[in-house]
Amino acid sequence: MKLIVMRLVLICLVLLASALFLLDLTVSRATPPQRRSVARSSGTQVGDLFRNNCARCHGADGGGDTLLGHTYNAPDFTDPDWWRKHSDITSTGSLVSIVTHGKGGMPAFGRKLTRREIRHLVDYVRRFRNQKS
Repeated sequence: MKLIVMRLVLICLVLLASALFLLDLTVSRATPPQRRSVARSSGTQVGDLFRNNCARCHGADGGGDTLLGHTYNAPDFTDPDWWRKHSDITSTGSLVSIVTHGKGGMPAFGRKLTRREIRHLVDYVRRFRNQKS
């Protein structure tokens, strides 16, 4: 009798564990992955996109004066001399490609952000170039 009860308890535990596993699997598949930014450029200011994705290295002001910015040698986007010296990579197309595919220590954002968001970010970064006197 004891053996039968033990087997029934074991079977119930296995069934319960299986049900919980299937429930978790169902919920995780029903919830879309957060690959793309939740906030879209049209509904959220591009400044928020920059702060959420770029500022930890490039700084909120675009100056690159952050711990990670120094670690990865992030450019000072507010320096007009940087823009002149790097004119080979500062075209809109080049910057879009860099943000999309990454460069050096900078990660690629092509799978996290939409093309439109990346384009908005590039336009936003280009505004920094005239901020230093």
